[in-house]
Amino acid sequence: MTSVGKRTIGRRKKDIAIRKRNQRFEKLYNIGQTITSEMNMEALFGLVMEQANQVMDTERSALFLYDDYAEELWSLFATGMKKNEIRIKKNSGLAGWVFKNKKQLVVNDTYKDSRFNLDVDRRTGYRTKNILSVPIFNRAEKCIGTLEVLNRKSGDFMDEDVEFLKSISDYVAIAVENSKLYEDNKAYTERLEATIILAEKLVRVKAQLTKFVPASVARTVEKEPDKITGKKIPMDVSILFVDIQGFSSITENFDQLLINDMVEKHFSKYLMSVERHGGELNETSGDGLMIMFESETLEHHAREAVAASLEIIEENKRLNRKLSYPWGDVRLHMGINSGTAYVGTTRMESITGERLTYTASGLVTVLAALIGKRSENTELYIGSETHSMISDIYPCDFIGDCRLKNISEPTPIFQVKSPR
Repeated sequence: MTSVGKRTIGRRKKDIAIRKRNQRFEKLYNIGQTITSEMNMEALFGLVMEQANQVMDTERSALFLYDDYAEELWSLFATGMKKNEIRIKKNSGLAGWVFKNKKQLVVNDTYKDSRFNLDVDRRTGYRTKNILSVPIFNRAEKCIGTLEVLNRKSGDFMDEDVEFLKSISDYVAIAVENSKLYEDNKAYTERLEATIILAEKLVRVKAQLTKFVPASVARTVEKEPDKITGKKIPMDVSILFVDIQGFSSITENFDQLLINDMVEKHFSKYLMSVERHGGELNETSGDGLMIMFESETLEHHAREAVAASLEIIEENKRLNRKLSYPWGDVRLHMGINSGTAYVGTTRMESITGERLTYTASGLVTVLAALIGKRSENTELYIGSETHSMISDIYPCDFIGDCRLKNISEPTPIFQVKSPR
């Protein structure tokens, strides 16, 4: 063969080598594209490792990550095997050597290398002929695992193969960190969603709670929940009792749905007057309301209680003009008493469990209820303590020293008139 022919063959071989190298770079570029375009983390590593086999011209590949807790290397991906199917000690086998020494390793005859772990081949039935393995480093330069390719189709691994696999390991490190960030973000999002759902539930519960307990109780539960189960404390209050006159007879003789309609419409309007003057619904019964007024001074809450009651009287007149019922006009019993009551939680236990109510108890509360029962035709009766606080604003008639049920001493009662 002439020298010209030899040069031509040499150029062809060189061209073929350059073309093959360019093809490998193109495939390597595709791995980078895959990492930036694939959002499904489960599918990502399968695609990356499949492309790694194409770049390296190998039959199989495996990606091992380090488990700090177990001090083991585990297979995030291994061709032909399930995730996490292979677990080896961090210093076991060729992968363990690479991880421990943080160096690449080429073994072109694995069965002659004492470091090679035969257990995986025995278990899977696959014969590993040669291996190229490189460590994987994260951005902090910490070794987090190893990447290996097995059984090069065209012979032994060469120096050029090491450089290509190192480049692939850089891509894999990025994919692993992206995967961790993705999972962390996913977990955070799930926790955030759960927190939002819980917050929405608490808002709904709070909205329902305020329908059944005083607003001050709801605020206490929200800010200092432990206080709600504390002992009752003495507090100056004014207690208003309102109930419907002749309610038992009405209930016995008329439609229950119509009666319920009447109670809802009347009491809803009454409570608007109560709220305007700082009162809080404390307890309810079928036809009655117990309302508590409290503020910095006895004089202030006594006057607010009377002002709210007079508004209720006017609202009652307006509703009687507007609404018609077969039993006639709705008339009320109304009574107010002021003084020191014991305010707090009342705990009741039974076989079905524990029940807590928040209320004002004591003689002041009892007298308010009994004074209210004495009134008729939506007249407002008050006790002597309340009278002493409001008499300069509201004219009152002295009803008398009345004997009230189970009260040993006569109780002075006054009727409040329209204000001067």
